[in-house]
Amino acid sequence: MLETLLATAEDERQRLDLREAAALVVGGLRARTGIDQIGSRTALGYSALRLSALSLLVYALTFWGGGPVSFLVTTLSEGPYNPQSWWFMVIPALLTIALFAAARGGYRLASVAAIVTVAVQHGVANGWDPWFWFSSVYALQDLMVPQFWPALLASLALLLLIRAPRTPVTRPWMWPALGVAALVLAPSPINGWWDAPLLSMCALAAVAVVAAPVDARIPIVASALLLAPALAQATYLLCSTRAGWPLEVSLSAILILAAITVITLATATIAGRRQARM
Repeated sequence: MLETLLATAEDERQRLDLREAAALVVGGLRARTGIDQIGSRTALGYSALRLSALSLLVYALTFWGGGPVSFLVTTLSEGPYNPQSWWFMVIPALLTIALFAAARGGYRLASVAAIVTVAVQHGVANGWDPWFWFSSVYALQDLMVPQFWPALLASLALLLLIRAPRTPVTRPWMWPALGVAALVLAPSPINGWWDAPLLSMCALAAVAVVAAPVDARIPIVASALLLAPALAQATYLLCSTRAGWPLEVSLSAILILAAITVITLATATIAGRRQARM
């Protein structure tokens, strides 16, 4: 390709200019991601929805995967013990089922597992007390934390994918492997840098915006992941204002995350429209 491009140039150049080199790199990366093989805007939307659902399930596992790991470490180091509740094992198991099923294209099973996960999360957060389920403020207390939202957003995406046209599934093993890697590398209680979620989300948004010309699905997935902490902070602000609680999170941090989410989503929309016309 390079030899052909240089041979057909008007002048006798030995090097490509910056614009041509960038176009070649972006075109090569697009070919590698497979975005060029998606023929319509509808297909692009379903592909981005599938990637978003899978990424949200992986994201959820980074929150809930610490329970089984801690249980295994404690059992191996101190011997068997009987915890008061086993829900810390049930939720990761349901998320794992949803992830495996979605990776193989079984969206019905994945959506059921994700919906059950949402119900169990809500029940555990409210102590399985029916009064808390319907109380105005206390029923929303689990919505104030980011770990509740990934499973809920993933279940909504999976429900939409049930009616999507069937497409071949390639490399389904990649997503469980990515889940294990995210459990170790992503911000979580396991790896000790749980206190930097906003910084990691800013980095994610920056990478997604830069990668948008290559693949519009990347900022779409990033937007879906950013919605989890953004919706949690919005719910926290709403409930705190309604109940008269003092804000423990600065309003500037909430506005910054909301702005990052909007910018990333706008970038995804623009990039998606351009790539759908190619």
